[in-house]
Amino acid sequence: MSVTVPIRAPLGLPAGSIRGILVLFIVVQFWLLLLLPDTYSIRIPMNLYFLLTFVALFFVAHGRSIASATDSHPSPLHLPAGTLRVVIFGGSAAVIGYLVSNHYDRLLDRLRPAPSQLDGWPMLMASYVGGFVLGYLFRVMPFRNSWAFQSFLAWISLIAMTLLFIEIVVQAFVLPTLKDQYDVRTWEAIVTGVTACYFGTRS
Repeated sequence: MSVTVPIRAPLGLPAGSIRGILVLFIVVQFWLLLLLPDTYSIRIPMNLYFLLTFVALFFVAHGRSIASATDSHPSPLHLPAGTLRVVIFGGSAAVIGYLVSNHYDRLLDRLRPAPSQLDGWPMLMASYVGGFVLGYLFRVMPFRNSWAFQSFLAWISLIAMTLLFIEIVVQAFVLPTLKDQYDVRTWEAIVTGVTACYFGTRS
């Protein structure tokens, strides 16, 4: 028999905190890859385009599963209401604006997927949709208020944060420095699937 406990956000943080950290990791990776010097011949990874959709989900969750500015509940990470949205939007605008003014060709080149990247699109789509649907199914199951499910959420949140942090290191600091290209599509699918699963449980 499952034990029902008061519903709380993962790791005891205000609702939206984990999603806020995850989207920060996602946009930081995006910023870094765009800002790497022209000496690095790289393209934005295909899985990052899928992950960027969760930034939009984070924005629209305010007032629903995340406290709005007028809500009495604390905002994500106990920061002033709207802080993460200002950082994400402002940082993205600054990076894009800088590149449009100074490195427009680099911006277009890095945003344009290479033909070889498109080969991994079906696997990424499957991990993205499959992870999100699985997470949502967990979310609507009768045991969603149980201690076991809340522990599961905590573990998924920690795994997702760890994978995205490693993803930043690999994509922005390791792969660009290697002379040989490595097939990391399976890794990208895992990162995408786990992240999608967590967002599915919180949607």
